[in-house]
Amino acid sequence: MKSGERFTAGSLFIERTHMREGPPVVYICKSGFTSKSFTDTKQLLAFIRWPKSTPTGAAIRDWLASFEQKAETPTPELDMAKVQREGFGPEAHDPEDPVAGTKMIT
Repeated sequence: MKSGERFTAGSLFIERTHMREGPPVVYICKSGFTSKSFTDTKQLLAFIRWPKSTPTGAAIRDWLASFEQKAETPTPELDMAKVQREGFGPEAHDPEDPVAGTKMIT
């Protein structure tokens, strides 16, 4: 688990955490005497119930939107010909005959 960024305002505390397993990003929110974890920002905003017309409400939404803009980086295409030539993982094997070139010694 990698701790990310934090947002605090009065009794409100939100931490964005990157997870190794499960959902990639989890928001841990403490509002008043209650804390919950969220994977969806809409549910997070519904939990904190901070109006967007206030300066703090706008700051929360801007803080959440800053992460969505960073997430839009394109992933590179996988060159299967190169994987077949140089790879050694399961994706480099013949998909029609997964046991090709293997033998069992007893």
